Amino acid sequence: MVFKSFLTLLLTALLAASASAQDPDALNKARALERDLMQVIDRTSQCYVIIGGGSGIVVSPDGDILTNHHVAGDRKVGETWTVMRPGGVFATAKVIGHDERGDISLLKLEGKGPFPYVELADSDAVQVGDAVVALGNPFGFSKDASPHVTVGVVSATHRFQQGYSDAIMTDVAINPGNSGGPLLDLQGRLIGINGRIAVRFGARANTGVGYAIPTNQIKDFIPQFREKGIVLHGQVTGLVLAETPDPKGGARIDRVSPTSEAATLGLKAGDVVVEADGRAVGSAARFHGIVGTIPAGDKLPLVVRRGDETLKFDVTLTSRRDDRPQAAIATKGAFLGVRVQTNAANDGVEVGEVVTGAPAEGAGILQGDVIVAITVKGVAHPTPNAADFAAVMAGFEPDTEIQLSVRRGTTTVELPVKLGKAPAAR
Repeated sequence: MVFKSFLTLLLTALLAASASAQDPDALNKARALERDLMQVIDRTSQCYVIIGGGSGIVVSPDGDILTNHHVAGDRKVGETWTVMRPGGVFATAKVIGHDERGDISLLKLEGKGPFPYVELADSDAVQVGDAVVALGNPFGFSKDASPHVTVGVVSATHRFQQGYSDAIMTDVAINPGNSGGPLLDLQGRLIGINGRIAVRFGARANTGVGYAIPTNQIKDFIPQFREKGIVLHGQVTGLVLAETPDPKGGARIDRVSPTSEAATLGLKAGDVVVEADGRAVGSAARFHGIVGTIPAGDKLPLVVRRGDETLKFDVTLTSRRDDRPQAAIATKGAFLGVRVQTNAANDGVEVGEVVTGAPAEGAGILQGDVIVAITVKGVAHPTPNAADFAAVMAGFEPDTEIQLSVRRGTTTVELPVKLGKAPAAR
């Protein structure tokens, strides 16, 4: 059965059945679709696990578990988590690897398999309007690892959300506790790991905008998980793209560092990147989104337009200089409550995590925001990288009032924040 238009078919059938008692076939079709959905939920729920305050999903008969790094990242590689499987059964899972930037952790169930698991789908085949299902444990309601189920549609694809390089956006209800849980197609295949929501007014509750890390991005890093334990994302060193796409399509190169490999290969300012890794490039954000799905050390094929010429280049991706977020807790005790890392363009610090209840959350700072400057008493301090950000923050006392210049997508917003007092070490 094709499930792509499941919600449309179900609603249409129910409406038809309500409108005409003389058409029992319409209601029968709706009931058949409901049964198909219930079967998918029943089968995939056996693969769900609770990890700490979040969720996870088993993706192989050997017991491999995918979840968010912000769910399982408190344990080092080789350490274990006690997870809960359906029916309230406790099990031990060993940490295999972490991808802090991409917000993914890989664990492995200990014990004898095979284990129930979900298959990984081709997330590049996902289309806007596809019906999807999320399994999770919102607000910790489940006490026996029976997942709570929400159903919606794919709202957008290929959304660049910094570390969520190629995110799937969905209107499925996702709340705290859903993090690390699966986003499934209606054949029960995994298309992404849920991990981020857009919030408003500081409330950490669903607004109808959620983001999942697509399976194709995760697949490319699984070898690094197994071999090294730590994933390194790639970047193109020395290449800065303009934020505004070229009118003819593609993303225009704004600057090329003369000492970079890009310059050695012959890339120049004014060139327009139209394709990267075989995927169309329409903006700087899309370029960075594609690059973020590829491990450091891999070659990145580029197709570039230069005037009337079409040129091809293979650029080696270097590892990001700052792949580990730094805590924004100042030495004098001032507390903002974010974890940051230098972004790909080296022109700001990307917010990887916002601490619950911290001044940053109250000010409306979101995961994925890029902080480009801190202003205090009318003096702006640029923060092009994590080291500069930490140095500026280190000079503040609790109760200092600052203003953050934050780039959010294509706009820049100014957010006033009153710093708090750093929490005591535990």
